[in-house]
Amino acid sequence: MYKWKVNYFVDLALFLSALGVALSGFIPWLILPVGRYGQQAFAPTFIFSRQEWGAIHRWLAIVTVVLVLVHFYLHWEWIAGMTRRVFGGRDRLR
Repeated sequence: MYKWKVNYFVDLALFLSALGVALSGFIPWLILPVGRYGQQAFAPTFIFSRQEWGAIHRWLAIVTVVLVLVHFYLHWEWIAGMTRRVFGGRDRLR
């Protein structure tokens, strides 16, 4: 597989997982309010329960972190080169 295809699919997966983390964090916070003393006064659901949304949120966060690490690995040469340029290494910009 071409390098650009790998980059594309890693970046797409990273975007989707970050979007999933955001949604799975906002839904329990905004749609499923917590009742008195941290207990739900009633048990509304938005597809999943509050606990299930929490589990989804945690797993998507793990997937996102792994994909960020893969993304850094795939772009390490560019990151290292730009860091050298910015901080005065051998390929410094004039």
